Amino acid sequence: MLSLWFSQGLPPAPNGVPGDLEALALWCQQFSPLTAADPPDGVMIDITGCAHLFGGEAGLMAAIERRLPGIRLGLANTGQAAWGLARYGEAGCEDIASLPLAALNLSPRIIKKLRQVGVRRIGDLMRLPRAELTAGYGPEPLQKLDRALGQSPEILKFISAPPEWREAEHYAEPIFAPIQLQAAIHRLTAKLCVRLADAQAGATAMAARFYRIDSERPEILLAFATPCRDEFQIAKLLIEKLAGNIDPGFGVEAITLEACTTEKLPPVQHGMAPAVPDYAQPINTLLNRLGSARLWRVAPHETHIPEYTARRIPITMPPVPWVKPLYPRPVRLLPRPDAITAIAPVPDDPPVSFTWRRKTHKIAHATGPERIARDWWCHEHDNARPEIEKIRDYYAVEDTEGTRFWLFRAGLHDGALPAHWYLHGFFG
Repeated sequence: MLSLWFSQGLPPAPNGVPGDLEALALWCQQFSPLTAADPPDGVMIDITGCAHLFGGEAGLMAAIERRLPGIRLGLANTGQAAWGLARYGEAGCEDIASLPLAALNLSPRIIKKLRQVGVRRIGDLMRLPRAELTAGYGPEPLQKLDRALGQSPEILKFISAPPEWREAEHYAEPIFAPIQLQAAIHRLTAKLCVRLADAQAGATAMAARFYRIDSERPEILLAFATPCRDEFQIAKLLIEKLAGNIDPGFGVEAITLEACTTEKLPPVQHGMAPAVPDYAQPINTLLNRLGSARLWRVAPHETHIPEYTARRIPITMPPVPWVKPLYPRPVRLLPRPDAITAIAPVPDDPPVSFTWRRKTHKIAHATGPERIARDWWCHEHDNARPEIEKIRDYYAVEDTEGTRFWLFRAGLHDGALPAHWYLHGFFG
């Protein structure tokens, strides 16, 4: 058993090595098919029958050290012993007797009690009578010691590699006719979608690769707004991109279709009621025609400033629920507040009239104010204009013609700088 330990914590991902522990354990399966994550900063590898592929145990350890600089390795017959050697052993050491008690991963309370009677090393623990050791310190020391010595079984939860969602066709004679390429796409799509349906999964990204006899490999990439395993839709999108993106050259000798990323997609039970329209299909078509940069959805953004409460997110991300505001918000919000001239009888009262774009509006009804301050913790401090001068007092007003506006006064009437009025949106 080989134990990998990052003494300084998981490093950033160098040379294509994942920075996540589960992904790192999966990455280590290039050395052995049996790997397990050892939280928070280790990986266990069962190298039984694998070391000879790398020139022996020393060659295997050297190969790992080249890819993961600074890592500490422990090699032993058991996982518990390898764990202790990686963390407390010297390079090349395989004897655990000289290691401290912490190499058995004992609890600090047990270690403290054993040190009080002079037991500091695993070798000292091995010389104690087993019955007295259990009576005085509980079953934990003997359990950990027996696991390290291989005298009792240990449980390691090895991870399984994710399934490879890939279908391929190889041809004895290269193909290049469009009808042949289209037929191959239909066959590969049907096979892959059957496998996805059996696993109750759907693809969120796909890649079709065409291996030409001149070693070129053009490809078609697809993205989906929601998990998809509709073979007709997938084949249609692939064939639509086939003519303009794939040049078969002197012939294609192999084609592969791979679901690069997948998500759960359980089957849907259809009832007697009319089916809900499937909006994913037209969105997928637009997504692959226009590209992900031109397609987006609106999501809420945590801020009090009205013009920044919405942000754009990729269409492939799930919808984010909106929280109902405490006060009504206008249907139409201007990108930037528009300056107006307003007249208010009392500075803190709503205005009785305002002029916007050379037109004067007399106000019949008004509600407010709703005071909104800036997110001061997100901005640098401005000595020239304190935060109190950036406070907004919003009013919902209706003019004599029935048009409803959303106005605000920026600043305070008795502040260091004069207050200004702005129009920010329209109701209805």
